[in-house]
Amino acid sequence: MRWRSNGAFTCPVVIRTTYGGYLSGGATYHSQTGASLFTHTPGMHVICPSNAEDANGLLRTAIRCDDPVLFLEHKHLYRQTYNKGRYPGPDYMIPFGRAALVEEGTELTVLTYGALVERTRKALRQLDRDGRPISADVLDLRSLNPLDMDAIERSVKKTNRVLVAHEDSKSWGWGAEISARLAEDLFEWLDAPIRRLASTDTFVGYAPQLEEAILPQVGDIAAAMEDLKAY
Repeated sequence: MRWRSNGAFTCPVVIRTTYGGYLSGGATYHSQTGASLFTHTPGMHVICPSNAEDANGLLRTAIRCDDPVLFLEHKHLYRQTYNKGRYPGPDYMIPFGRAALVEEGTELTVLTYGALVERTRKALRQLDRDGRPISADVLDLRSLNPLDMDAIERSVKKTNRVLVAHEDSKSWGWGAEISARLAEDLFEWLDAPIRRLASTDTFVGYAPQLEEAILPQVGDIAAAMEDLKAY
C-alpha cells in the first residue's frame, strides 16, 4: 500500500500466528514453519521471538509499525518455563532487525531463532558434559526480515565458522538466503563451508518418532557443531 500510493497510505496490520513442531503429535497443519514464504514478500516484517520478554518488546514495536508484520509465535514455547522473563513495562520496545547474542564464544557462530535457540544452548551444555566443549557465539536473530547483518558480520569475523540452524525445511529456505549473503559478503572471513541444519524436505509427521526424525534435535545440532569445528 505504501509503495502503490507513493507514501500516501500505510498498512499498519499485525498478524499473530502460531507455528512450529516439537509437539509430539502436531502433524502437518499444526507443526509446519514456512517462514521463507513470508520473508520472501517485499515490505513484510517477519518477527519470531524465542522468549516472553522478547515477545513483549517486539510485539509492542509491531503494533506501532506502519507496515504489515507477521508475528510468529512458536506453540512449543508457550509451554516452556525456561523462556519466562520479567515484565519490562508498558513502553518497552525492541527494534526490528536487532539480534540477541545469547551465548558468546570464539570457535564458531550459530545463527538461529525460535525453538532452536534453547536447543542450541542445550547442545552446547551436552558437549561440555561429554568433555567435548565448543566455544560458540549463538545469535538469536528474533527478526527474520529485516535481518541483523551487522551482528552477523561481527560474529563471523570473530569465529570464521557458521552454522545456520532453523526449523523450516532445508531446500529453498531461509537458511539458504543467509548462506548466500555470507558467501557473497564475508567469503574472505570463512575458514569452513557454511553449514545448514534444518528440517527434512517433508511435512512434519504425526507420529512422535517421525516428528523427531524430521525436526532438528539437540544431538543433531551438537554433531553439526562438532563437524564444523573439526573442518
